[in-house]
Amino acid sequence: SMDELAIVRERLRRQRLMGGDAFAAPADAVRWLGAVQGQEWAEAKWSLAMRTRDCDDAGVEAALARGEIVRTHVLRPTWHLVAAEDLRWLTRLTAPRVNARNARRYAELGLDGTTLARGHDVLAGALADGPPLTRRELGTALEAAGIGVDGQRLAHLVMHAELSLVICSGPRRGKQHTYVLADRAVPAAAAGELEGDAALAELARRYFRSHGPATVRDLAWWASLSVGDARTAIALAAPEVAPAEAVGGEWFDAAGGGGGAGVSSGPLLIPTYDETLVAYRDLRVLIAGGATLDIAFKRPIVVDGETVGTWERTLRPREVVVATTLLARPGAKLRRDLEAAAARFGRFVGLPARLEVAVAKG
Repeated sequence: SMDELAIVRERLRRQRLMGGDAFAAPADAVRWLGAVQGQEWAEAKWSLAMRTRDCDDAGVEAALARGEIVRTHVLRPTWHLVAAEDLRWLTRLTAPRVNARNARRYAELGLDGTTLARGHDVLAGALADGPPLTRRELGTALEAAGIGVDGQRLAHLVMHAELSLVICSGPRRGKQHTYVLADRAVPAAAAGELEGDAALAELARRYFRSHGPATVRDLAWWASLSVGDARTAIALAAPEVAPAEAVGGEWFDAAGGGGGAGVSSGPLLIPTYDETLVAYRDLRVLIAGGATLDIAFKRPIVVDGETVGTWERTLRPREVVVATTLLARPGAKLRRDLEAAAARFGRFVGLPARLEVAVAKG
């Protein structure tokens, strides 16, 4: 049977971080994973580049600008990246539960149904005939229409419009994200017909083929489903999703999805909010040697499924410094492999990389 380390290694292989089977384009990675948490744009770009052959920061930006990748609120109440053709069915499936989770906050902000509907009309009108607009520019349009945007009202008005498929991300303007009409970015005629049980089954298939082995609780967490709805999704996806016999207990996996952990890819410089971290409820990381390491809001360094330290990056005009803090002093091979991993990150950001290595105290 698979132990915890074998499970983590298999997940890394499915997520195309081990085994050498990288994707050809960033949108392919997003499509495979189903959705990629994306509120920290710089971190999300590195997540996709790690899974894509010869991909740099500009390559991910170009995929967003071309509309192949859409950044919107879906699944959990935060931004996610989805493939354009998946925007509509994923949003229709998960928006009701996300809005239910947001209901109390909507009420606290004075955003009743009438105000939210008016907000949709104002946002759609502002984007109807003009260029993509930033969130601040959308706020100006709402204020001009008499809808207050102070505090968190603007963020929640925009989120509700995304969840209602009124707006979604457009190309970036400099460092700022913009919004466009969802109907313009992803016309309904090109969206497919996944609805109801068919959409729920597809959600389970996407999750387990790319994130398995995993549990019912993992799927429920990732997709903002109730545990009951997650069980229903798994049942609807059968036989493509089935009990993971190699794991035992109440674990599930895509049928035929196993096959070993593949070839080690060397040290992985995992970004914050990567799918290896945020897509699971319970088992997320294994610390090498059973050590204690606080990785909350930190970037782990993973070697063959085990977390051996954390890393930070500092962008400077002529270089990027990759500063690592390891649990133990590295041997010569690990040091060379870390140099290679840092150089890869440097190619991603378009700067020479300089590695710094420290050992955690205690």
